[in-house]
Amino acid sequence: MAEGRGEQGRAWHIDDRGEPGRSVRLLIASGADRVYFPLLRDTILSIRAQRRDAVIGILDFGLEPEQRKWLSGRIAHLVRPDWDVDFPDRERTPEIRKAQVARPFLRRHFPGYDVYLWIDADAWLQEWRAIEMYCAAAGRDKLAITPEIDRAYKRHYKRPKLFGWTLAWKNYRQAFGWRAADRLGRNPMVNCGVFALHREAPHWDVWARIMSQVLQRTRFFFVEQVALNYAIFAEQMPVNFLPAYCNWMPGDAAPGFDAERGLFVEPYAPHEVIGVMHLAGPEQKTHVFRLNRLDGGIIETSLRYGESRALCGRPLGDDGL
Repeated sequence: MAEGRGEQGRAWHIDDRGEPGRSVRLLIASGADRVYFPLLRDTILSIRAQRRDAVIGILDFGLEPEQRKWLSGRIAHLVRPDWDVDFPDRERTPEIRKAQVARPFLRRHFPGYDVYLWIDADAWLQEWRAIEMYCAAAGRDKLAITPEIDRAYKRHYKRPKLFGWTLAWKNYRQAFGWRAADRLGRNPMVNCGVFALHREAPHWDVWARIMSQVLQRTRFFFVEQVALNYAIFAEQMPVNFLPAYCNWMPGDAAPGFDAERGLFVEPYAPHEVIGVMHLAGPEQKTHVFRLNRLDGGIIETSLRYGESRALCGRPLGDDGL
């Protein structure tokens, strides 16, 4: 079931090297249920604050009628997806799990676009340049995505896990077995909370195939992410890794704050502006962060989009609909 205004996307001028030349139609996709709707609302408002003409498609995993009404004037497409693959006990699986299963099938749910950029409902856009970087890095045949690695991330400075059994290792073990875990588990986890992919890229079918195979025997939380990581590292699908400020994890490192510009930035020089703030994990959605100001001093703030607008001296970004 789909609703929408039938928009086909603004022209996006990039070529395979990310240079001016080729016009493509871009769709920005996300999704939520009624519980995640306040986060999704922030996601949409943050995009609209940057580009009023951005084309947004939302997957409805169990929204309330009033939430769908709020979305109706602000997005191009609202789709209530069916399950895209079959797997054991599917009929007893919570509908919100479609948030994982649906991602390799964005072309099916939102046909007619050239480039699809997914952003999780618990992530929000601070600078449009990040969208441009994802689109340029994807080109026609590469996955544009960000690994969970950065010089500021605390995970890299911790004592190694016993036997190297990191979360990534455990995910590979559950999905693919011991041999795959030992071979791939020390690789950085690549986060599929934000990614861009051209409709003609081969990754869609490979990702769907691997995820479907994993779902036949396990349905743990990171099933779609570990399947995509397997496609990258085991099946060597072409990829462009983007820097951490394109998908920043504040649970790993609190950002800095540039009070002069009213922007969250990397904590270390040269203090690049964070393009996408990703509040992954339950704690980050309610946590009050202590941030270093670039001009000195400390501030305490939520990193939710709506709750940080006053600090940043910026409007919420609603279009008045």
